[in-house]
Order: sequence, then structure tokens, then C-alpha cells
Amino acid sequence: MQEKLLTAEDIASVLNISRSKAYNMMREKEIPTITIGKNVRVTCEDLDTFITTNRAYYGDDNEYLR
Repeated sequence: MQEKLLTAEDIASVLNISRSKAYNMMREKEIPTITIGKNVRVTCEDLDTFITTNRAYYGDDNEYLR
């Protein structure tokens, strides 16, 4: 199993947010984390799931905006 684990810096880069915001989201469990000693990491799958579930769709098929 060779899954890359992402740091707060990686998450900040992907989401285009500050590193402190990424740490806060991880601490508040908005994004599921894995703790290894004092290191906190996020799987690529969990970050993808976070992005998918928080995506806002605009158009005919968006039931959230109706």
C-alpha cells in the first residue's frame, strides 16, 4: 500500500488557502486526519471526498439552489 499522505502545506496548496486555515480545518475535523506521533496527515482520498461534498454546482441540475 503506497498511498501518499498530505501535509497541511499540501492541502493549503490544493485548496488555495493559507496553511493556518488548513491546520484549523484538520484540527476541527472538517477533513479526516491520520495522526502519526505528532504528525497529522490527510489521505488523498479524504481530501477528494471533502472537495466533492463541499462543491457547489451551478446550473440546471443543482437542487441546492432551487
